[in-house]
Order: sequence, then C-alpha cells, then structure tokens
Amino acid sequence: MTKWTVKLGEFNIQYRLQPSMKVQVLADFIAECTIFDNKPEDTNDNTIKEATTLKLNLKSIWMLHIDGASNAQGSGAGLILMNSKGIVTEYAFRFNFKASNNQAEYEALLTGLKIAKELEIYSLKIFTNSQLIAGQVKDKFEARDPIMMKYLQKVKDFTASLKYFEIFHIPRVENAWADVLS
Repeated sequence: MTKWTVKLGEFNIQYRLQPSMKVQVLADFIAECTIFDNKPEDTNDNTIKEATTLKLNLKSIWMLHIDGASNAQGSGAGLILMNSKGIVTEYAFRFNFKASNNQAEYEALLTGLKIAKELEIYSLKIFTNSQLIAGQVKDKFEARDPIMMKYLQKVKDFTASLKYFEIFHIPRVENAWADVLS
C-alpha cells in the first residue's frame, strides 16, 4: 500500500476512506427499491393505476442540489441527488472546456437533468445558489446573451418531459455540499 501511495503521490490523488455500511442499510435499500408485479384480486386496473399515480406523486419527488464553478484551472460541477427516503448520490464533474461561472451553472443544471432522465426521475426540485439561473428558468429574468438563451432553451426542453419541476434559489451556505464537489 505504501509503494502505491508513493507512486501515485505525484498525481495529486486524494484518498478518502469510505464509511462502513451496515448490512441492514443494504437490506433496507433492496426492500424499498424492489418493484413487485403482484396485483390485488379485489381491485380493477383503474384503481391500481390511480393508487400508483398517487403514490408516485406523493413519494417520488427527488431533490437535486447543483453548483457550477469556473476559475483559471478550469470549470466543473457538483451535483447531489436525493430521494424522499434520504438516499443520496453525489456527482463531481470537470469540464474539458472554458466556461464562465454562469455557463458552468447551466452545465451543472443540464447534467443533473440528464442524470434524472437516465434514472427515470419525473418529479424534481432543484436547488441552486445562482440567482440568475433560477430567475431565468422561472422566467423572472430575461436571457439576453445568445449562449445563455441556448442553455435556457435546453433546460426548458428537458423540464418539459417532467411531471413536476421546481427550481429554487438558495443561499450559498445552504448549498455548500454541492459547492465543495464543484
């Protein structure tokens, strides 16, 4: 282990210990995320569909915290995706192109929306510390820059397929977790 630490030390790799996972957490995850195809005998298909839709509406709203950052070394994004049961997934991205802070924020938002689409998430609350991005998506601010207009249009295209979508501007302090990842 020491040999590898010395060899990899020149690449500025940081080591982080993974916290131990109790077996019960894994069992709970499997139990909560398993989908059964059993149909009750006393109900018709319409009742089942209505109950399923109601259950999805009440319990499947996911929260996405996003933050984009840009500096002289490059740009990147941090995303934290969390479901209503508290299951959290963290993402950190480094972009291979120069971007302004606002472009990095939009890239973070679009990346989060792409991940949500891949995971078949249809109800989403997004939290960002960018007042500009939140304002433009809510149509409170006008996008005047052609690049920002294209980003905004892509966001609108992605959110059109969602059943529920809201974006909130929060203070940077409340978005520190995503800020660290970006």
